[in-house]
Amino acid sequence: MIYPGRVKNGVVVLTDGPRLPDGALVNVEPVDDVAGPSIVAPGQKPPYPVSKEQREALLGLIGLWKTEHPPSDEEVERIIEEARMKKYG
Repeated sequence: MIYPGRVKNGVVVLTDGPRLPDGALVNVEPVDDVAGPSIVAPGQKPPYPVSKEQREALLGLIGLWKTEHPPSDEEVERIIEEARMKKYG
């Protein structure tokens, strides 16, 4: 069985998969990241490179920032990640 996920802070985080027990042996195989890097390189100055996928997701979120309680950075990352997983599995 293959469980999709993403590396976050050096740890593989499974998306919508079962919780594996601590110490479980796994095989991790990186896949091509068509969206490009999702973090800014150290010392990099604006404008930051933004992939087409990130741009589309952000444009879809713009209306949320005009609300009284805009989403936190974590919520934005979650929404973008959900869109990525829906699109690429």
